[in-house]
Amino acid sequence: MKVTIKQYAQGLYEVVSKAEDGDFKVVLKNFVKILAMRNELRKIDKIMEEFGNLWNKERGIVEGELVSARKLSAEVVMLLHEQVVILLKAKEAKLEQSVDKDILGGFVVRLDDAVIDGSLKTQLVNLKNKLAI
Repeated sequence: MKVTIKQYAQGLYEVVSKAEDGDFKVVLKNFVKILAMRNELRKIDKIMEEFGNLWNKERGIVEGELVSARKLSAEVVMLLHEQVVILLKAKEAKLEQSVDKDILGGFVVRLDDAVIDGSLKTQLVNLKNKLAI
């Protein structure tokens, strides 16, 4: 019987979520042994990615990217994190920060299926489009 990546991730999640702290290493070691016996170690990266997605979803954690035209202060980043948590009704937000001078100013937050675009570049493009009408 062929087991999908999602099924492996779901099974691992169920076992890990019920395991005691000290048993975590044993569970992972046994999981890797099972993958090796089934000749499916090549799938481990995708399984772990899916496991991470499931872990975050079950715990109310959202992941995304915060792009700004310049490095933001810790205070601004904290406020943006708080707003993302409130908007998405999440327990926690993990945002990778990067700088892209092409957005001119402001910020863009990219999440799984949502984009919050507060960039100056987008605002200028929108204004240009309105004036061209």
